[in-house]
Amino acid sequence: MQLGVLKALFTDKLTKLYRLSEAENIFYMVLYYLEKKSKTAVLLGQETMLGDTYVTLLQSLMDGKPVQYVLNEAPFYGLDLFVDETVLIPRPETEQLVHWILEDHPNFQGSVVDIGTGSGCIPLVLKKHWPNAQVSGCDISTEALKVAQRNSKEQNLDVIFFQKNILTEELEPYDIIVSNPPYIAHSEKDDMHENVLEYEPHIALFVDDTDPLLFYKTIILLAHQQKSTCYFETSEYYRPELDNWLKEHNFSFVWQLDFQDKDRLLKVTFD
Repeated sequence: MQLGVLKALFTDKLTKLYRLSEAENIFYMVLYYLEKKSKTAVLLGQETMLGDTYVTLLQSLMDGKPVQYVLNEAPFYGLDLFVDETVLIPRPETEQLVHWILEDHPNFQGSVVDIGTGSGCIPLVLKKHWPNAQVSGCDISTEALKVAQRNSKEQNLDVIFFQKNILTEELEPYDIIVSNPPYIAHSEKDDMHENVLEYEPHIALFVDDTDPLLFYKTIILLAHQQKSTCYFETSEYYRPELDNWLKEHNFSFVWQLDFQDKDRLLKVTFD
């Protein structure tokens, strides 16, 4: 079967769930994963066998399972990381947050921790670019920590991962604190894509409606005691409330727009 025909079959099925451009990108991810072939192979009209693996993967994708979980692989800032349903899928916005941190601190050799590390994507990239830094990541989930430790081993990057409930436990001092904590209120579930609700870990997504800024406030107050620099990913809808709270405490802060021109990235510093 020509790869172009296979692509047409794939995208025809997947456009019931995704936009055409997304369906095509998913096909190319599957093609590279299974055969290490790129878009060029399709354009050249190369042949392939429609084996059972293609059929099985397509069925999982048609069920709405994200392609990163189907392939157990997600690219992130130059790393190919293992992911499963115990961790969030790394997003481009998080890559942008990492880029901001690296730009702010070239040749950093201090200490940094990622709170709510999930797959370990943030500290692993930081360690790759800061080989002489002390890089750590913590999470409340033992299953997530297994994934992070697996990625650390497979990427040959020496990152310290440990279990921590940041809401109830103390944290040793770090020069930089990074976090993409849960910030989606349970009341917002109806607005979310079905495959996110069905497959991604709710413990990493949702926070109580009564105080959706709980993690940010807790981490920022902790960082203030330690005089740590903080970097966060958040929701653009929380900017007004976060601005007011930060101003009330006389904390210095800067917002950066994400790729969609939304106020999603936040840096907080202390004099």
